[in-house]
Amino acid sequence: MEPDANVDAMELMRLLDLSAADKATWNMSSDGMRRFVDGLTTLAALECDPRGIKIRNVMMTRGAAYIAHVVDALKCRDVLLKCKSASALGSICMCRDSSVDLLKAHGTVVLAGLTRMVVGKNRWAQGDAIFVLGWIARWANDDVTLDAMSAVVPNACAMVASSWTTTAEDDAAEDRETNLRIYPYVFLLNLSQHRSLAPALDAVIAGIADTIEALLGDPSIAEAAVIARLSTSLMVTLVDKEPETVRPLVLAKKMLPSVAKLSRKCLDEDGVISDQCRILLELVVKTHR
Repeated sequence: MEPDANVDAMELMRLLDLSAADKATWNMSSDGMRRFVDGLTTLAALECDPRGIKIRNVMMTRGAAYIAHVVDALKCRDVLLKCKSASALGSICMCRDSSVDLLKAHGTVVLAGLTRMVVGKNRWAQGDAIFVLGWIARWANDDVTLDAMSAVVPNACAMVASSWTTTAEDDAAEDRETNLRIYPYVFLLNLSQHRSLAPALDAVIAGIADTIEALLGDPSIAEAAVIARLSTSLMVTLVDKEPETVRPLVLAKKMLPSVAKLSRKCLDEDGVISDQCRILLELVVKTHR
């Protein structure tokens, strides 16, 4: 028998229920907070299938008070709890309707909390926050939200740049740095569908150039194909949308030979990366004529 999404949503509400005392202290050792963290983990793990979508929608329509607890957790001092809260909110934002509802009810607080995490120094928090912003950018269409996200474009570029110079001490840290190479590009690519990335275009192109050089230097980098697809797709989008601004940046950084080399690397099985590199080369040459 198919699990009842309404029943699952009610159980999630029970887990996410918090007392005033717990919210006043965010005491991670209390039974209520442990139950709350279980709820955050459950929400973050929801699939984007029909059942998962319905659970999210039920949470947004009938569980407003419990979603408010999740949003408020972004403001606590405990970094782990903030990261878990961000992951749970990211799950909500994976689906268009629940993302729109979340931003309508809590947009100012959510964007402010995620921005604080992005500009902070904790790399785990940066990755979780930019992951959520990437989903928000996919669905957003209002100026207030887009303006808020445009402000963190330089920070997204800095995440990618620092990921190539940060030494990962263990597998978990390597996963963290890989996320900091993927999630910022998802964010930038989605945001670029709605807004120009100026005045940070120089930093964006410089970041892509560094990424391509890193991939050429070590094609065995974790998730190399995903990183290559996202970075080249972003550059194709930017050159296509703003050729007069972006093309000189690409030429000034002498990127074309590296793009040509990347096109000959077999990083994926379907040849998408090579195709994107060839399109990019054609666009730059075309606008140069």
